[in-house]
Amino acid sequence: MKIPRWIAAILRNRQPEPEFRELLDVEQEANRLTGAYDHGELAKLIRKYRHSEKAIEKIAMQVAKSYPFYSPASTMNKGAAEMIKALKDTRFMKKCGHRLSEITPQRANMVHGMLAMYTFMRDAYLKKLPNQGRQTPPSEEVEAAVRILDCRISYNDVSELCGLASDMMMPSRYVMIRYGLEDKCDTYNFMEKYLAEHNDYEMEEHFRNNYAPIAADMCRAAEKAVEGIKGVRLSDRYLENLDHELHLLGRIAASPDAVYDPLHIDKIFLFKYGIDITAAPEKQSVQAQKAYKELDDRLVRVTGRRPYADEFFASLRHRKEKVAEVDRPRPVHKPVLRNPPSKGRKMGL
Repeated sequence: MKIPRWIAAILRNRQPEPEFRELLDVEQEANRLTGAYDHGELAKLIRKYRHSEKAIEKIAMQVAKSYPFYSPASTMNKGAAEMIKALKDTRFMKKCGHRLSEITPQRANMVHGMLAMYTFMRDAYLKKLPNQGRQTPPSEEVEAAVRILDCRISYNDVSELCGLASDMMMPSRYVMIRYGLEDKCDTYNFMEKYLAEHNDYEMEEHFRNNYAPIAADMCRAAEKAVEGIKGVRLSDRYLENLDHELHLLGRIAASPDAVYDPLHIDKIFLFKYGIDITAAPEKQSVQAQKAYKELDDRLVRVTGRRPYADEFFASLRHRKEKVAEVDRPRPVHKPVLRNPPSKGRKMGL
């Protein structure tokens, strides 16, 4: 009896799964190769066990946990491309889905997250440096990669962006690219390194003068990015820092001389909120009031608390009116004596 073609195909592809000991060896080998970032050897290991779903799952999980695609350049070596191609050709990936556009973000697993990062980083590299003779990933795959990454690691994104805005802690390359901060962060890093390697007398004046506005611009961009992510909780450290800056703006609005307090107010803060240190005190107060209102509105939006600006401005006006009343010149009154003495001749004793 002739075996039908579809049954013959099943029998031909069916191979026994490796035993427990062999699977353990495969997992250990994959762990060793991922630690060495040897993607070429990983591609060979994947091809060897391509028919074993259990073996490929263990290899793929080891690769995903190693976070292999941390920058656009990390996706461009030959071994990485071979490894991803070999992984997509396995029975395991065809079963759980190797096209990102067909995967919903909620159903994506760690391996899908790794494929999404590869697609995102490779697309970023080829957009920045086109004409490399390499084909960019399809647009639908890139869009799907962004959706999957946003769903899987948005909490990490928020943490990194809050750290950048509050403490100037550099985020991952992915976060820089994803939120349009790469150029700003790279410029700041260059300035930071230059200032650390040169003494004051060696620096050109424009380097010293540009450091504060560059840092302030980076912080503003990070704040805009993190506050634009919907449905996330901002860190307590981030909110406390904004509340502290609101207090400093109130100080400047009430007493512009506070701009010369180097212990609490630096140039980065002044540039960040648009306060000109060379302006007249009255103008500095107006600039601080404008920044206070904008920051207060942001805090109301992200925390849900009541606004403080109207109450603060009312107290500021009352204080100015009180000062003006104290400084107003008063009319001079001559003392008037009761029952003044007569102008005639004094009586003798």
